[in-house]
Amino acid sequence: MSASSLSREHAPGATPPRVSALRLVGPGAESARGRMTAPLGATFAADAAAYAVAFGPAEVTSVAAVARALPAPDELPEGTLLVLLPHVVDPPSLASRFLAALGRGRTVSRAQRSTALVARGYVRVAAGVDRESRSDLVWGYSVTERD
Repeated sequence: MSASSLSREHAPGATPPRVSALRLVGPGAESARGRMTAPLGATFAADAAAYAVAFGPAEVTSVAAVARALPAPDELPEGTLLVLLPHVVDPPSLASRFLAALGRGRTVSRAQRSTALVARGYVRVAAGVDRESRSDLVWGYSVTERD
């Protein structure tokens, strides 16, 4: 991989939106509860208006698999923020905790997450690095009548 492709992959991008709470959903949500810190200075709450998707190991094989893990945009209230978290959340084990402590956990690429959002019909798709958590986030919004 060339230096230029590395810099593009980890470019800061847009400024992530600010929210106070995120609803943790997705195939990796159950394994992530209590093990993952919410990005954007937010907390995880079951009744939050914005959503954060946690991916499990089976959802990172292709863009189609990532897209299938996302809620359908028409199932969400109009204009709902959906944040795609970068880390793959493996079921709890000693090995996964050890790798996570070393910062070597697996991630879903920014390109895969962005493409999946567009493929599912989300709008205003963007990506950037969260200042607090240093997470490489991708987000989009469910369609509104204006979109």
